[in-house]
Amino acid sequence: MKKQIRQLKFPDPSDYDPHPRLLLDGYGIHAGQCFKALFPDGWHDITLEVDWDRTGPDCWYISTPGYEDVCPLGLFVET
Repeated sequence: MKKQIRQLKFPDPSDYDPHPRLLLDGYGIHAGQCFKALFPDGWHDITLEVDWDRTGPDCWYISTPGYEDVCPLGLFVET
């Protein structure tokens, strides 16, 4: 199976959940999912989590040490 590159996108505008799922190739992702993401210095393994104290797309963050301050929206990942 050939790996493809996809971009993490904003949730569907009709998703009114306070913690909406980010979209990857049209499907919602889940907290705890791991991805190989492209950063300026190359590909890195990351894990995405949800901060229950925040709402909207801003609730998503990268829990991998060293990447906690990077917003996952717009990242390119291998699928």
